[in-house]
Amino acid sequence: MRSRATALVLGAARAMSAKNGRASTWPTMQPANKVGYASFNYCAQDVTAVSTRRDIAGSDGELEGAAWAPTTVRIHDGRVRPWSLERNGFKLVAAPIDAIDLYDDAAVLGEYYGMCEALVAEQCPGATVVKAFDHNVRCEEGKASGRRLKGGSNVQAPAGIVHGDYTAASAPRRLAQLAEAPKTNDSLDKPPLDGVDVTGRRFAFVNVWRPISEVRSTPLACCDAATLRDDDLLTFKIYYEDRVGENYFARHHERHAWYYFPRMKREEALLIQQWDSKTDAAKFALHSAFADPSSPPDAPARESIEVRLVVVY
Repeated sequence: MRSRATALVLGAARAMSAKNGRASTWPTMQPANKVGYASFNYCAQDVTAVSTRRDIAGSDGELEGAAWAPTTVRIHDGRVRPWSLERNGFKLVAAPIDAIDLYDDAAVLGEYYGMCEALVAEQCPGATVVKAFDHNVRCEEGKASGRRLKGGSNVQAPAGIVHGDYTAASAPRRLAQLAEAPKTNDSLDKPPLDGVDVTGRRFAFVNVWRPISEVRSTPLACCDAATLRDDDLLTFKIYYEDRVGENYFARHHERHAWYYFPRMKREEALLIQQWDSKTDAAKFALHSAFADPSSPPDAPARESIEVRLVVVY
């Protein structure tokens, strides 16, 4: 049986960065040595840019330019206070779900996308267009075993790196791409924004993150967007076959405040702001999986699905 330490490895890929000459690897998640704390994989302070190539099945290859500074921080129970997408960048909501097989691509595309669209529309007053366009299913042991969705791409491992899904450059570029013919890695066979004029309109990207079963290990945490500054960020470029995406990685700062929602259940969803073009709103919430030191040693592997949605106001 695969050990938990092995299952938590995000990737065994190893590269030598031409820029700084040091080995770059996907980091592992290590538990903090005290309950109530978490170790997060931030980038080292001298890292300036990181890149990788993503294959057609959605898996990332070798890294270029990365160096890691695992940092132990206080982790807070997010259930004790209300949250706002516009102020904090994330929000937990009750979200009952039917008995949908979330490992079946056809069921996710045909049924679950619509549920996520209705949920986000309810939580984003003023939105006139809400369209789901992509998703990932994650399991601690999924990537290492080569597990695949029914009719779809690889099951991914939890992302144990502090990151945001879009940048100031990639968010408007992705918006434009969603009105164009689908790219190689796109989930849909037609543009989700076909015929939608987004010129001059506020737009946002929101993820709906849901457990497939109750989370007993490797939960997801979010950094309060109000505690983030632009100079904490660095660009992570993702080279697809026919486009280039960008995420943000981050360097640690003591002002960062981290929260998670213990024992999330299938009937709950965490909405995570990935980008908002509104100037006085939270742009996004950094987020990361982490190895929870309070998890029992026999805890089942974490299973989750995240659906990405574009919102136009």
